[in-house]
Amino acid sequence: MRGDELRIFCFIQPTQIMQIYTNECLINILEQPAELGEGFYSKVSDAQAIIATYEAIKDAKELLIRQYHFEAENYEQTVAELKNYFKIIKAAGGIVLKKNKVLFIKRLGKWDLPKGKIDKGEAKEIAAAREVAEECGISAEITRKIGVTWHTYTIGEKNILKKTTWYQMTCLEDATMQPQAEENITEIVWVKLYKADTLLANSYGTIRNIYQKFLMKMLKKML
Repeated sequence: MRGDELRIFCFIQPTQIMQIYTNECLINILEQPAELGEGFYSKVSDAQAIIATYEAIKDAKELLIRQYHFEAENYEQTVAELKNYFKIIKAAGGIVLKKNKVLFIKRLGKWDLPKGKIDKGEAKEIAAAREVAEECGISAEITRKIGVTWHTYTIGEKNILKKTTWYQMTCLEDATMQPQAEENITEIVWVKLYKADTLLANSYGTIRNIYQKFLMKMLKKML
């Protein structure tokens, strides 16, 4: 890793980008150069350098670099090759609104959003609403799709890449709201939209990422 690769600024927005969170680091795979701030930057012809970076940082205790940007010569091929390295798990979740408030859950000491694995043959939208009901004890309906997040974790020797599809939802009924203890959820709160940053400070990169996308969609709707 050369010193001149550590900081680079580009000025073309990518037509496609895959963002993967691992060990609270962000790996960006780009179809074109992009203005993404500081971090390690490299052009790649396949997924091998990305996989090597993942292996180097997935269990690291101290990391000097938190963002890695890979411009792929063949974006589709590189992403497909990368996915083949992992076991893919698909999940769905929701950002649930109740007037000017948003729902957060506390799971394993961190603030999170309700989500969970999609059952075999289950539609993503059905899974998202089901997970909200199971984890929070509330009824909600989907209003629109927000986007997708990717993050990694390991189970034994297996490398897992989880794809979560997120939906904006409206709360229909929360009279029986209760945290699902079996999923290590200890708290459920309604927070005003403009105060969510306080909780997001003690959350995960994927959650901050999707919440930012949610806010951007809300802003575009208002304009």
